[in-house]
Amino acid sequence: MSNRSLITQRDHGKTLQQFLRDELKLSSRQAKSLLDTRAVFVNGKRIWMAKHNLRKDDLVEWPHQKKSPKPGDKINILYKDPYIIAINKAPGVISDRDKFSAESLLREQENNPEIRALHRLDKPTSGLLMFLRSSDHREAYLELFRRKEIQKTYQTLLVGQPREDQVTIRRALDGKSTETTFRVLKRHGNFCKVECTIGTGRQHQIRRHAMELGCRVAGDTQYAQQLPISPIEKSLPRQMLHAFSVEFICPHSKRKIRIHAPFTHDFQSAIKQMGLG
Repeated sequence: MSNRSLITQRDHGKTLQQFLRDELKLSSRQAKSLLDTRAVFVNGKRIWMAKHNLRKDDLVEWPHQKKSPKPGDKINILYKDPYIIAINKAPGVISDRDKFSAESLLREQENNPEIRALHRLDKPTSGLLMFLRSSDHREAYLELFRRKEIQKTYQTLLVGQPREDQVTIRRALDGKSTETTFRVLKRHGNFCKVECTIGTGRQHQIRRHAMELGCRVAGDTQYAQQLPISPIEKSLPRQMLHAFSVEFICPHSKRKIRIHAPFTHDFQSAIKQMGLG
């Protein structure tokens, strides 16, 4: 369930930002950040304008908010060898280059300032994220990415039903060739759980390719907004996209490495709500 509040005479005339600030005891900046997620609804319509004026009897809805990461937060390590560390990144955490990023938190946890993100996940995306333990090994692993020898698999929950159980989308994004294979794992109502294998890694690739199927990644506030939004989707705290696994040959030991990241709690909860368990 999403949070909801019916506007009373007391809040009549307030801007949406002012209401969220007062109702949730946030700073003005935090209220604006919540609006920037485009996950706030007024009378069933997605509203992100801070100065939107509220009227008595308007219904305001917003998803449950997770606490922001802070120094000392524990990072869930999935795999470690002499060259890399793989973690299960929580949603809402930036991958790198930030004081509260997964990279910074992991450096603190491992007492290793040389740790460096090998790739990135969008802030709302959860799941498997790999880091180099030393810059000495950077080139060898980047070469695996260049050769497309690291197989990355995601799982996502879609709104809408692809016509086929498996389909590959090949389409240029931002002038560069891209490829995503979608394989439906389970369908229920207007939702489905899908495995996505990507041959490239362009920004928002899976979310943009899902539109080619006539679908939307559940919780996505940017793409395929013409599709109806259900009460279940309104309650989602973020886009339901999870980096599930990687597979590659270690360039040093020559061993095959397979790592997978269990679903986060919010992803498991969404699976249950949508009847996709």
